[in-house]
Amino acid sequence: MEETIVYLNGSFVPESQAKVSVLDSGFNAGDGVYDVTRTFRHKPFRLREHTERLFRSLQYTRIDCGMSLEDMEKTTLEVLERNKKLLRDNEDCALWQVVSRGVRSIRGNRVSGRATVTVYPVIVNFPEFASFYVEGAPLVIPATRRIPPQCLESKAKITNKMNHNMASFEAKQADPRAIPLMLDIDGNLSETSAHNCFLVIDGKLCTPSDRNVLGGITKAAIFELAKQLGVEVVEGNYTPFDLYTAEEAFLASTSPTFVPIRTVNGLQIGKGAPGPITLRLIGAWNQMVGMDIVDQALSHLDKAERDRLMTLWQSRKAA
Repeated sequence: MEETIVYLNGSFVPESQAKVSVLDSGFNAGDGVYDVTRTFRHKPFRLREHTERLFRSLQYTRIDCGMSLEDMEKTTLEVLERNKKLLRDNEDCALWQVVSRGVRSIRGNRVSGRATVTVYPVIVNFPEFASFYVEGAPLVIPATRRIPPQCLESKAKITNKMNHNMASFEAKQADPRAIPLMLDIDGNLSETSAHNCFLVIDGKLCTPSDRNVLGGITKAAIFELAKQLGVEVVEGNYTPFDLYTAEEAFLASTSPTFVPIRTVNGLQIGKGAPGPITLRLIGAWNQMVGMDIVDQALSHLDKAERDRLMTLWQSRKAA
């Protein structure tokens, strides 16, 4: 099988030849930032916006990546072009841009030399979330709280993910497929380990304010689609009570785009997932990207499971 080509510090190399020092501050201190977009029909989605967010994270963390925004964007496109031949027709990939501060001196804690810059593709793992489109995902609210912005700004996409990892470990002890939805230190809904959260309350699309969540590119696109559909969007502080009593709810992130929520801590949300506004937004997204994201995801399942879920999906859309 042909190897993935990655970019590392000025060179395009096979993945097996991409080497990073054990003294790299990203490896031994989580000292770095990253961003991720994905392709739809092998075309990157809002790459400029993702790259701009990467550079905001770099500015916040005082890391100089040694590249302009335009060069980073061109490099990411080049990585995609070099790997397109590895993608099947029904596959897409996530494009990762990762920058660490660089290599620490062996005689001290000082970082010497330039930043470590990598760009690489990861084929989207559709089987991981395909059934969630149709049957919804289980959420668990863990004890671990989201790091408050007084300690580390949530608007920056930092490579140290231990806060999110601990929340995920707790959730999966309750249910191996559960997604953790963290609260902030005041008990308001924040974000999951990888998604923004949306609730439908009184027909309005509600989402936690950006004080304690990463400002998602997918989230911004959903705002645009909601406006086109005449659905009011409200940002504010919401508690688990608001989620438990919501008419419907879903998560949003880069790879799956939408993850309808079936239950939270075992309690069914609304009439079950996905709800009518979620379905409308998925339809609008399909039109925007020129493909059916649910059909693509289901195509990666075995025939019996795919047929079962497709029948259920058609009945949900017709309801």
